[in-house]
Amino acid sequence: MITAYATEQPFDHLQLYRAFLERETDCTGTVVLHHGRVKRPGKQVPDFSTVELKPLTADVDDRLAAIARKAIEKFKLNQSLVVHRLGTIGACDSVLLAIVSGKTRDRCFQACSWIVDEVKKEEFIQLIEHP
Repeated sequence: MITAYATEQPFDHLQLYRAFLERETDCTGTVVLHHGRVKRPGKQVPDFSTVELKPLTADVDDRLAAIARKAIEKFKLNQSLVVHRLGTIGACDSVLLAIVSGKTRDRCFQACSWIVDEVKKEEFIQLIEHP
């Protein structure tokens, strides 16, 4: 199963993780989760007041889904979930959640890392730090 979307609303990573686990079967050996949060110092503005996550395209959900789909195929996963915040958020707020499951841990760790790297390229979501 592939679930991927962007939202301007805060998300509950624990609730999403529980729902993810409920869809698992006994063929899953590993679940890997990346919970990305906004950290200080910033990349451009060390002591920023807020961070703006601005969509650069109208098809952000489709692009996140394409990354999740490619991860399923490339790493032979059972499931993939990708949720990305948009809009203005503060330090310590959740910004990205990537969860994958599969038969072996090596595939799952590689897949989760690959998903995060693909999203962080900022090709369709721009991160702007405000002083």
